[in-house]
Amino acid sequence: MTERTPTWQELLDTAVEKPTPPAFRAALNGLRADGFSYDRLVDIADEIIKDGIVADKKFPGFEGIENGPSKGTWLNALTTKGRKAAALPDWKYVELLVVAYCKHHVLGEETRDDLVIRWADGYTVCGGLPRPKYRRTTTPPSVETPAARRKRVPYALGAAATVVVLAVSSTYFLWDPNPDPEPPLSVDDVSFLGLSTGDYVFPSTIKLSSPQVEKLKNEDYGKGMTFDDWFTQNKGVPAHFRTVSLTVSGRSKKEIRITNMDIQKQDCAPPLSGTLFLNGGTNGGETETRTLFFNLDERVPEPTLDNEPYFARHSITLKHGESETIVAFISANERSCGFTFRFTVVVPGQKPVKQEVSENGKPFQLTALAADYEGPHPYAGYRAMYVGGVAAPVGAGIVPADPSTYDGDPQSLATP
Repeated sequence: MTERTPTWQELLDTAVEKPTPPAFRAALNGLRADGFSYDRLVDIADEIIKDGIVADKKFPGFEGIENGPSKGTWLNALTTKGRKAAALPDWKYVELLVVAYCKHHVLGEETRDDLVIRWADGYTVCGGLPRPKYRRTTTPPSVETPAARRKRVPYALGAAATVVVLAVSSTYFLWDPNPDPEPPLSVDDVSFLGLSTGDYVFPSTIKLSSPQVEKLKNEDYGKGMTFDDWFTQNKGVPAHFRTVSLTVSGRSKKEIRITNMDIQKQDCAPPLSGTLFLNGGTNGGETETRTLFFNLDERVPEPTLDNEPYFARHSITLKHGESETIVAFISANERSCGFTFRFTVVVPGQKPVKQEVSENGKPFQLTALAADYEGPHPYAGYRAMYVGGVAAPVGAGIVPADPSTYDGDPQSLATP
């Protein structure tokens, strides 16, 4: 199995948690490797030097220089081996690389400024000194001691959120010896979307009586219960996909920043093959809420948006009491897994905090469909089967089917 290459965000987080020049250089080279070659970097950096960071203003650190750094200069600045790797690269190369990255990926000015802040914080934590605009200090430089510098921690580890941008500050936050004992992120609501007609699988063989089938046909799931409630109470597991809505808010008195949201998988196994309830549902359609996509088949499922890693270029900032709803769309095509969500939250003056979100204290569940759509009987891998919703014959409600012979045509189940 091929090992997954860490993202530059993961490498930068590592450099902040265990600050060393080689770790920072590895993260910086990871940023360079995210989408463009050294030759492309040389070209873009040259354009930036010639055009200036803004109109008629030379790029900081390159005043009086007409051309951008050569490929050899970049290789030396980003190397992680040899004597050069024992020291941080000059800040001007860090800032120029970040700006070139944003220009290459056509990222906006606010995102660019926020990314520079993020890298400046990491650079400072690793013992460097960015240009004055990005320095954060609570003590005059003349009296700052090496011990004080060693206490530095990052203020923010994330790029710009969609609508919230971290402003540049002149204050550098020192380590807080008495951090808030409460988690900085409050999980206010966890709900499920789009499952009202979704497919479910039971691990075991389920045989419903005629009265039970009739109740389900009439949408009688029990007092106060919904379609999802009935399946959840009876240990059914959503199949192929599920959509989870998470509403979170800032609990800390300081503004917090969500720099990552990943999935922790548990107890993965082949797809469940007991009893399939095929309902033919979809994911519930479009939503205006921020929707992140996770593939449970990946070794480490990471959130994406428009097929791009979301937190590699964005973060979410929350002030005290400010809330945000994130919709997570999770798919599985190969295995059955339990999983939890894990937020990485940065509070000024504290180490990054990992917060996990589960389903009422237990892992969320999702299984791939044990179906072979290339054969004549795609559901033969199940021991029992019921067909309902839009997958059932018109007006039938819910009907049993023989998975060993059912070919997927609802009309074959219609009563003559």
